[in-house]
Amino acid sequence: MRRLRILALLMTVLLAVPGLGMARAELPEMQIGISGGEVLPGSASVITVTVPEDGTCSIRVLDADGERIAAVAEDRPVSAGYNALYWNGTYNGIAVPEGQWRLVAEMNGRTAETSVTVGKMVPCLITASISDARVIPGRQVTAAWCATEAGEVLIHLESGGEVKAAFRFPARAGDGTAEFEADVPCGSYRVVMTLARADGTASAPAEMPLDVVPPETEFSPVYTSPYAGQDVRLNAWTVPMDIGDETAVWQALTAPVTVVDDGKNTDQRRQVIVRNEPSEDSEGVGMVTLLSQGVHVLERGGEWSLIECYSSSFHNSAILNWNALIQGYIPTRFLREVVPNQEMGLVVDKLSQRMYVFLDGKLYSTLLVSTGLFNAKQPYNETRSGEYLLVSRVGGFESDNLYCPMAIRFNAGDMIHEVPYSKKYVDYSSTEPKLGTKASHGCIRVQRKASPEGVNMQWVWNHYKTNTKILIWEDWQGRQLPVPADDTVLYTNPRKNNLYHSSASCGELGTRRPETVTYAELCGEKGKKLKACPACAPVLKRSELEEINALYAPGGDHDPGMTEARKDCPRKIR
Repeated sequence: MRRLRILALLMTVLLAVPGLGMARAELPEMQIGISGGEVLPGSASVITVTVPEDGTCSIRVLDADGERIAAVAEDRPVSAGYNALYWNGTYNGIAVPEGQWRLVAEMNGRTAETSVTVGKMVPCLITASISDARVIPGRQVTAAWCATEAGEVLIHLESGGEVKAAFRFPARAGDGTAEFEADVPCGSYRVVMTLARADGTASAPAEMPLDVVPPETEFSPVYTSPYAGQDVRLNAWTVPMDIGDETAVWQALTAPVTVVDDGKNTDQRRQVIVRNEPSEDSEGVGMVTLLSQGVHVLERGGEWSLIECYSSSFHNSAILNWNALIQGYIPTRFLREVVPNQEMGLVVDKLSQRMYVFLDGKLYSTLLVSTGLFNAKQPYNETRSGEYLLVSRVGGFESDNLYCPMAIRFNAGDMIHEVPYSKKYVDYSSTEPKLGTKASHGCIRVQRKASPEGVNMQWVWNHYKTNTKILIWEDWQGRQLPVPADDTVLYTNPRKNNLYHSSASCGELGTRRPETVTYAELCGEKGKKLKACPACAPVLKRSELEEINALYAPGGDHDPGMTEARKDCPRKIR
């Protein structure tokens, strides 16, 4: 039975306690005692044994006729003098029956005994653990345990003897897990887990350390903010820019969004000014788009609230502050909370030029994109970073000599849409090869070819729901793209084309069985003629990754043109 297997883990531990200072000749004969008036299986009791010499000792539970009921310890090493034995009232994983018994110690022909009362089994947590011992504020932590019976698991975060956060989860007998949020300030905590019955009885607590560390040690959307670390929640603004942490990214994608709504009309292209001070007469520090752009509320006041966001300045905006992370004031009455789509979310990383499609908590597919390409005359081409909602299907539109199909609005004039083609001919030759690099006027161009999961812009268009969240991650200086291990396996089909692929199920491979190539081979002589597939978004070659990482090396400026363009912008640029 599972309960027997669980209880088998609760074995006795014999602890040698330093001697009491008595000389060997002064030691009394063997003695045995037990703490408390009753042993409750599942809860620790202390058995004390005093022996006259070093050796091994056996302790058993016997009935009145001397028949063995249970073994507490068999041939355990003991030291001359006082020893302590912690016992949980079980024998070979089985709770000792209720009743009045004899507790007998035996060593080298000597015996000592005392009476022991065994009562009802109490609830107990076994192998209690947490997934992380070091997290940033607001990060979800997974607790795991084995319970001897059904009940309720209580989890406390304690510091300085005080409970700072408390959680309750239903538990069944056996293995269980639950997630709780470390929504507490930075510092060292004890995670205390207890199994409680409906009648109020509870197990002994299991404790483990948890360190909550500042988020500014990691790249996040507010990496350069002077307020970094103030918000202890994990959300779109505090989430580390690590696409591999699916749990954290999904939490950020599904967390409520605070948008700005002045209540005047529903024009999704309208913007308002973010003020330097809480006054309509104060100078502006940037722009925020109504209804679709999320803002990070730092201090909520009665009339004005301090927020931060990336300035959404366009060529005709009242304040021209291109994609700067700003902090300023918005009337509190304008702030409105929106619950985003809880089934799907998108992340666009300007460093990797990839769109990551999340479904039901998991990274489902990766697509190539092109975000905005800055130039000195058009600094507003830079795609603005931050948190947004996809608010409406716009459909196809023309831009210069290009046609952009299936556009979905997320920030005033900025949209996600399929990679455009020439209006004169349905020709993608000038745009599709640029996917994976910056190339647009501010919109996000998305690949038309289906990924191995069947995802492309057509798929996103078909699965679109109002208020689907899209996170656009800034390519902060110092961020680096990881270089795969040499033994990473990729795929190719030289009989069909000279492409390499991330997946053996990529449609561009053809129907014949593909050949494999390691990343080391791809980056060597064998891979010189191979190019990245435009459908399955494989990793770049080492030389290409190193070139990007050198551009974004810590301490440099990856975009001096944007820095120059911001020189005449308002104060308080971060």
